[in-house]
Amino acid sequence: MLSYEVELEFARELAWEAHAVLMEIYEEAGSDEGLLRIEQKAAGAGPVTLADQALNDLIVSRIRAAFPQDGILAEESADDGGRLEAGRFWCIDPLDGTKEFIKRNGEFSIMIGLVDRRADSRPVLGVVVEPVQGQIMSAALGQGAFVEARGGVRRRLQVSSRDEGSSLRFIVSRSHPDPEITEAGRRLSVESVTPCGSVGIKLGRIAQDRADVYLNFGGKTSFWDTCAPEAIFSEAGGRLTTLDGALIDYMAKSAHIRAPLVATNGACHALVLQTCQAIAAGRS
Repeated sequence: MLSYEVELEFARELAWEAHAVLMEIYEEAGSDEGLLRIEQKAAGAGPVTLADQALNDLIVSRIRAAFPQDGILAEESADDGGRLEAGRFWCIDPLDGTKEFIKRNGEFSIMIGLVDRRADSRPVLGVVVEPVQGQIMSAALGQGAFVEARGGVRRRLQVSSRDEGSSLRFIVSRSHPDPEITEAGRRLSVESVTPCGSVGIKLGRIAQDRADVYLNFGGKTSFWDTCAPEAIFSEAGGRLTTLDGALIDYMAKSAHIRAPLVATNGACHALVLQTCQAIAAGRS
């Protein structure tokens, strides 16, 4: 069986290092957005800040030094296609939830994942740091998923077993409300709906049994949004697929995921997928 103990320990320590850098920027900037050097990406892709680039540079440089043979895909770096030639590649979102970081609501994260061809090109390792909460979620293939505070006790993560519509807890985007997700909740008679920022945190909430379903009909996610949290989410028992029930193809030439995504605790996946497919069929 493939082992990723060395890589996981490296990623965890790197994530804590990035956490310290991010919190220093966060605290020094305070409510002065000018200190964050906010810019808008091209084609309406959202904002980018000093923190995004600083963490991107830090994480990429550390990985290149430690694992020079691996490919790297990072949100704030150009995708040169090298990841497609490598046996495995690291997938990095240095600051997932930049809008939430600017708003200072705590719903942002640092995400580091690893995809390996030897494991059917699946995410085999993931680390997601919630900086304001001071906690880290991590997982490696076959080793389970865990959450811990720095120097604290590690707690194993396990999704819920809820499988009935009315009992399900939806977690939804705070920045991108979607009427189709509202409709899915209505059809399933869902009463619990919680808005949240970072994709990593949303999937983490399901892994922590604090939610059961996350839907994304927008078709605007990328590998760096899903790689690390999927590794954690899967080890906790969750299931993430496209609307047609397929796994994300991390060896696709484009790193952008255009298909709607369905993430659940696994127990309710068939029910939620069927509901979402019916909604999509009605709009076509």
